[in-house]
Amino acid sequence: MPAREIRRCLDHAVAACLELQRSNGSWATPARPRILENALAAFALAKAECGSPYHDRVRAWLRQAEPQRHDAFTAAADAWLRALALDSTSPPPLPVFPRDSAAHQRRRLLLQTLGVAAGAPGCSPYDLLDHATKALGHGHGTALTGWHRAQFLSAAIIARDAVGLPVDESLVAALAAEQAPDGSYHAMPLVTAMACLALTRVAPGRPATHRCTTRLLADQHADGTWRFTTFDVWDTGLMVRCLRGHSAFDTIARPAALDFLADAQSPQGGWGSVSPAIAGSGLDCDADTTGNTLLALAGTEQGRRVWPAVAVYARQNQDGRGLWTTWRSARDTVAQDTVAHMVGGVRAHAPDEVDVARAARWLHQQHRGASRWTADWYVFPGYPAAEISPVVGWSTAAARSEARALAATQNRDGGWPAFPGASGSSPAATALAATVLIRSRTSTPQVLVRAARFLVETQLDDGTWDEPDPFMSGPRPFLTDVLAQAHALTCRGLMDLLPHTTAART
Repeated sequence: MPAREIRRCLDHAVAACLELQRSNGSWATPARPRILENALAAFALAKAECGSPYHDRVRAWLRQAEPQRHDAFTAAADAWLRALALDSTSPPPLPVFPRDSAAHQRRRLLLQTLGVAAGAPGCSPYDLLDHATKALGHGHGTALTGWHRAQFLSAAIIARDAVGLPVDESLVAALAAEQAPDGSYHAMPLVTAMACLALTRVAPGRPATHRCTTRLLADQHADGTWRFTTFDVWDTGLMVRCLRGHSAFDTIARPAALDFLADAQSPQGGWGSVSPAIAGSGLDCDADTTGNTLLALAGTEQGRRVWPAVAVYARQNQDGRGLWTTWRSARDTVAQDTVAHMVGGVRAHAPDEVDVARAARWLHQQHRGASRWTADWYVFPGYPAAEISPVVGWSTAAARSEARALAATQNRDGGWPAFPGASGSSPAATALAATVLIRSRTSTPQVLVRAARFLVETQLDDGTWDEPDPFMSGPRPFLTDVLAQAHALTCRGLMDLLPHTTAART
């Protein structure tokens, strides 16, 4: 494929990015709607007696919405949620779910909470109260992330009321304390709807309840839907990481984006994925966004300015093995992509100031133990290798093994699926595969030409691409998607393909 076609495709894609940049230098693209938030919001507002037009619009959307089918649990949960939202007067029995993983168990608690609130068959308020009480422990869940704490508090309040116990004012006060000044709960309509359901049930006339309901109504989009959280800090960091080096992006967009990222630094020293511009006080810092932002700020004046506080954050949040969990929570586990971002980000600034050697060795060991890497954020098969290989080395046996496995799974149309069994080829998954194949030097010209042709031919008239399947875990095992994030990853793959194609023709 001629390099000029890839260049034209890339320039058109970058122009689309420039049009989406906000005046403060950031990108903040809403996710596409899904059943989870919309069924929960519709059910909560029905209990709060907020009628048309709110219900009419979201119910119209829910009637045509299809459950996610990448996971049996998610498919059954989506079908149940949709049925509950469309007819809460005759709630269907809660499906029997396998206890496959901790993520499935946490989501089952969410469904049990709704089932108890609706009086659905098979939902025991006593079991729910026992589970929520144990999860909160002493101090109303101070060891949990704020959104988990709000969900467990909501569950405990609903369960207590369902079994006829008096209102526990300490639980209500703890839930109200989680509320942001704008009335939301951690910038998540899902959590805001849960809190709305609990507060409406036991404290219907209080200011916190009114603010919660008002916020939920305000967050409804014109098409009647609610969306997953908008990640302006993550989106912006990813855009900078993927598009820097393109002359138009570096000239027009990158300076303001770097300033936005530096200004979004938390007093804790790191970054949350959502800034105060989106969510009141913003989200708590997380190691994945902090590492991603460090990589975006590498080699810049803004990066040098923020580094001293980040170094403190990085040291304080390392565990005894030299690793980082994504969140500071007793329930969180170590994710390989998060560790890779932190190691790469620290190395890009001042590697001697934070010990990252043990974390890099750990990433090597994970591949030796399982013969593959994993990621917690995106499900794209090439994402773990694209993010971890720069840390362990593109020429290592592990990186080349990942590349060979990817090359063997290319679809006939030249693309790669978002995940095994997905409905079609994904532009972002294809671009990530191209990045891994090129940078690990294990590619063949035929494979890359087919990938480049797929990306060029599937680009839409506005310079973007459509993704046939959701690709981002949130909350696991449910998937969501933010097309701007996929777009950034696709642009990075095109930038890798361009010099390769040029070299192949000379």
